[in-house]
Amino acid sequence: MRPSPTEAVRAIAVAGLLAGASTARLPAQSGSDLTNSGAVFLLLPVGAQGVGMGQVGVTLQGRGEDVFWNPAGLATMAQAEFNLNSANLVAGPSTAITLFVPRRGIGVFGAGVYLVDYGEIPAVQDSTGTVLGNISARNVEYLASFATSVAGAVTVGLTYKLVQFEVNCAGLCPGFPNGSDAITHAFDVGTQVTLGAGGAFRFGAVVKDIGFKLQVNNADQADPLPARLVLGAVYRIDFHPRAPAGGAELAVPDSGATRLAEALDRVDLRVAADVDRPWDNSAPPQMRIGIDLGYRDLIRLRSGYAFTRQGLSGPSVGMGVHSGSIALDFARTFVSGTDLLAANPTFISFSLVF
Repeated sequence: MRPSPTEAVRAIAVAGLLAGASTARLPAQSGSDLTNSGAVFLLLPVGAQGVGMGQVGVTLQGRGEDVFWNPAGLATMAQAEFNLNSANLVAGPSTAITLFVPRRGIGVFGAGVYLVDYGEIPAVQDSTGTVLGNISARNVEYLASFATSVAGAVTVGLTYKLVQFEVNCAGLCPGFPNGSDAITHAFDVGTQVTLGAGGAFRFGAVVKDIGFKLQVNNADQADPLPARLVLGAVYRIDFHPRAPAGGAELAVPDSGATRLAEALDRVDLRVAADVDRPWDNSAPPQMRIGIDLGYRDLIRLRSGYAFTRQGLSGPSVGMGVHSGSIALDFARTFVSGTDLLAANPTFISFSLVF
């Protein structure tokens, strides 16, 4: 039985490989554990800051990568920022580029593009093993975002997405669409609320990828987007130096204890957790937990664990450094046996503030 073009396209997007047709075949991987929906690449995490914390991101704020976790986090950006994110997938690298500009008294505007390029896959004749042609495919997501503060401690954000899937063939590729583009539209809508002394507690919520089905061939074969609801919270613990009994100051100028106390005054620990579920309640909730320890924003150490499906479950570690107008973040997840990511993928994020 020849699979529909939609099924073939989905197999590329999910596993980076196409399912076989009756006259030509491609190496295939099992996708039985994957969500059966169009544009599954939207489930892949983007941004080393959130990935390093176990893919916890709904409460992140002040950075360009927030657009991929919760657009409400963009509202706290005080300066314009260019952001570049990359990761290694099972079939090749993914790249995301964003630019955000705040406008005083209005909010933060921005745009970006997210590309997952699956490279070329040979179409092979069943009977002889002869390569008939090469199939290339890629997912592209174009973004436009706006975020603002509506009540001091409350921020909201909206992202519009133009989601595109492209398939091209060089040579003969029986049963597969050549030069076809599948296009759909989606939205992310999120909010964050900051509470407590110094804003120590923050709650976030976002509805992601609400939109139209991805139609590759015809309406009957259109695939729904992986829409989902994500809720999360983060609590920040500041390591302030402890005052001596009676409130008197410790009169030991320039001592090692004093310098240590001053250093600890700039150290904080952030403990966060996210819970998400499909918008249509078709699967049970998934949970992610993470921690972020650092000296202000100069250096951050992160770790976490994602209790998820789709082959994205497992621990992760990460770190970030910030010097002047440049920030660089790294993260690595320890997952295996997945059709979506290479084993133990590395995520890198670069930010330039101006």
